[in-house]
Amino acid sequence: MEHKIKRDLQLINLVSDFETKFEQGNIDYVDEKTIYQLIEYYESEFQIEKAMEVVDVALEQFPYRSDFYLIKAKLFYLDNKIDKCLDQLNSAETISPYERDILLLRIKAHCSRKNTNEAKAILKELKSFALEGDMLDYYVAESYLFEATKDYKAMFSSLKNALKIDSNNTEALERFWVAVDLSREYESSIAFHKELIDDNPYNHLAWYNLGLSYSFNWEYDKAIESLEYSFIINPTFEQGYLECAEICIQEGKIKKALEIYIDANNRFGPECDLMVNIASCYLQLDKIAEAKMTLLKALRMEAHNEEIYFLLGESYAKSDSWYSAINAYLKAIDIDDSREEFFLAIAKAYVQVEDYNKATINFHKATKVCVEDSLYWREYVCFVLRLGLYQEAIQILDEADEHTFGADLLYCRAITLFFMKRKKEGLEILTEALEEDFSMYRLIFQLAPELEVDKDINSMIKYYQEEFGDY
Repeated sequence: MEHKIKRDLQLINLVSDFETKFEQGNIDYVDEKTIYQLIEYYESEFQIEKAMEVVDVALEQFPYRSDFYLIKAKLFYLDNKIDKCLDQLNSAETISPYERDILLLRIKAHCSRKNTNEAKAILKELKSFALEGDMLDYYVAESYLFEATKDYKAMFSSLKNALKIDSNNTEALERFWVAVDLSREYESSIAFHKELIDDNPYNHLAWYNLGLSYSFNWEYDKAIESLEYSFIINPTFEQGYLECAEICIQEGKIKKALEIYIDANNRFGPECDLMVNIASCYLQLDKIAEAKMTLLKALRMEAHNEEIYFLLGESYAKSDSWYSAINAYLKAIDIDDSREEFFLAIAKAYVQVEDYNKATINFHKATKVCVEDSLYWREYVCFVLRLGLYQEAIQILDEADEHTFGADLLYCRAITLFFMKRKKEGLEILTEALEEDFSMYRLIFQLAPELEVDKDINSMIKYYQEEFGDY
């Protein structure tokens, strides 16, 4: 650990020294080792422009080195500046004709532009002089062509061939998951990655791909286990932590997700996004004090993060501090007014402080931001029904019908009709609702407990209960 810290400090000092000299225009000479270290650092931090600056310095010092032209071409490719990428490859090719890495990147560049004929021609040329040891790169390059032509099963096969040659190749493993997802070959992927892991149990990307394949095959417990192996084997593999925690949350394993997020934050952080995830888990576990403490720490790192304010609002709401919750929600909305859940949350908070005008405004805004989700219309209608505004509820339901459909809205309409003494119409709609989604029938009694003694409604529910089972 001490060696790692010393190495990291040396790299940070190296970067700082370069940036200072570059800004001052005081760079005379940078040795090759330092150039490669700086480029690798900026690439890992996704600072493409900074990496470009280093390459430009390298090209001034070494104008006849094709590898620096190639690196610059790769950076243009990563930045999706394909024309500039191809120009740099032309420069590299004048110095080093027929270099394999130049041809490989040229194939990728043409494929990204859907210039498939050009890519095919280069691929054919590449194969004509490829030795047995070059076939790995050939298959990977071929996968880009198949992706561009949307032949995803062929892409899957090409990368499978590449991984049979080298099961640890990072690019092939990363692209293989893309091919699996595009071709929907999840079961085949599971079988193949098991073979790779049998060959090398410490292949963390194989475990990661296996976990994703299990997830898309609805085998979530196996997915969690596989993804966990990916970051146990490679503790610096942040994506493994995040995917594993996400599936844990999906499966209601909040405590395990929290442990993973805390572990990740201790290793990679403090990171604002990870702290937000930690706070969200605390809230789901009703650990309100811990959630607030985590969010306030995150707020010191990033003062204009709408998610932090929203979760702070949720924390205050859980402890019935409604005015503090409203204040936090308002700040979240001020940063991002396109999130329907923000408007719904603040509407409910206004209901708690009996400010029904502001509640109405925000329920309405939630439905306008997300017209296609019946949840927001249902919440709006339920609020209006509790105020006894039945005609207004019908108007809202009519408007909702123009944008979305849901069994919950059918239940709401039936209940509204019952309140309006239009029982026959209500029972007709209730029949439709029960057939659409019987499991939501309890919504009737949540909004109108008095209907629990209604014989017609109860007999209807009993009939469908026998057909669909008790939920």
